[in-house]
Amino acid sequence: MKGQAPSYIVNTAVEVEGGKTRWREIGVAFASAEKDTVTILLDALPVSGKLVLMRPKPREKGEQ
Repeated sequence: MKGQAPSYIVNTAVEVEGGKTRWREIGVAFASAEKDTVTILLDALPVSGKLVLMRPKPREKGEQ
């Protein structure tokens, strides 16, 4: 996983002022090429208990 781009970005939905919902990135996930598994690494735990996995958007040239 070290040096490998994540297969997914882990997000959770958070309600903010005005009843709006915002996505918060809380981790990454790596799909195993050898097995049917996904390893999820979280920086935070969602209060709602709900995780949403999204494929990363392609990066523009010069972005890190």
